[in-house]
Amino acid sequence: MEDLLKPDYGVLVLTICNFLLLVYLLKKFAWNRIISGLENRERQIAEDKKQAQEARTAAETIKRELDEKLAQISDEAAKRLAEAVKLGEAQKEQILSAAKEQSERLIEQAKTQIEAEKNKALSDVRGEIARTAVLAASKVVQQQMNEESAKSVVARVLEEIKEK
Repeated sequence: MEDLLKPDYGVLVLTICNFLLLVYLLKKFAWNRIISGLENRERQIAEDKKQAQEARTAAETIKRELDEKLAQISDEAAKRLAEAVKLGEAQKEQILSAAKEQSERLIEQAKTQIEAEKNKALSDVRGEIARTAVLAASKVVQQQMNEESAKSVVARVLEEIKEK
């Protein structure tokens, strides 16, 4: 067990020589390639970050512009809707006033026509009454009347009127 605790200087020297040879070979053949690959990768990552930031900025700008356009479109749609409602109300009022005027005209025409018919009927009734009175008077004058003959004349006149 004591041998394990004592260092073997020959193996130690050979291990150090192998390590130094490995470092020299890596530096000579691989180190520059590894470093240049890492530097290229670092540059690529930095460039990708820059492009991503530019794309993000462009997307935010586009989003802002679209939001502004959407707000403008919404405002314009609201204005047009308000105008359409206002125009509809104006047309409604116009139609109602035209209908009211027309109904008033029709009512006036109907009143005028009713009045004319009433006057015509009254005129006809008056004419009929006048004719009846003239007929009755002529019958009374044609006969010498006494009370009984007057009653019979009036009864005949009334019956003639009923027949007509």
